[in-house]
Amino acid sequence: MTTRVYIGRLSQDANENDLSRFFKGYGRIEEVTVKNGFGFVEFFDHRDADDAVHELNGKELLGGRVIVELARRRSERRYLPPPRNGGYGYERSMPRYGRGMMRPPFRRPLPRPPRRTSYRVAVENLSSSVSWRDLKDFMSDAGEVAFTDVFPQRNEGIVEFETESGMRDAIETLSGKELNGRIIRLVEERPRSRGNSPRRGGSDSDGSPKRRNHKRYNVYDTHACSKIADC
Repeated sequence: MTTRVYIGRLSQDANENDLSRFFKGYGRIEEVTVKNGFGFVEFFDHRDADDAVHELNGKELLGGRVIVELARRRSERRYLPPPRNGGYGYERSMPRYGRGMMRPPFRRPLPRPPRRTSYRVAVENLSSSVSWRDLKDFMSDAGEVAFTDVFPQRNEGIVEFETESGMRDAIETLSGKELNGRIIRLVEERPRSRGNSPRRGGSDSDGSPKRRNHKRYNVYDTHACSKIADC
């Protein structure tokens, strides 16, 4: 699922190429739309959209500072009948508040989780300065990347590809390459099978569950008397 970013206070002279250059370097862009004074940019990965909103909101574009925020979903808007002075409009599905009434805090919609796949490789000897976006851009040369994450404390990372061929190409062509001053190594991670997991408790040779062998003491045994209460 893609994530849409809203750009407000946009110059009347802005076009799709201006927005594409403005958001260049923030990941894969699916679509760019420019309206009268505002626009939308649709990102493939919600994390790229979050980074763009965090870093570009309030920046200058074509002589003016623009608003960059996650776009609201269409379900949050409702149709209104035409007003008396003509025209049509939409209004957000939020009640009107009079003077002295407290408005509820604005809640940004939760980002959609990335799609996970089973075509997964572990990246070893990874520099702690490499971000998940750096790793994603580096691995994109081999194939379409669905998910990346990094673990700086362990100098490791993980990459999940959209297809098995992309994963194979990455292992063959990118393993042994240098990334931020380190030679990385790619190892395929196979999904674990539940059938191979060991059983807890174990069993006897006939298949019956093991039983604990409790030691019994004879109450008349003077040597064991000290281990029995009220002896």
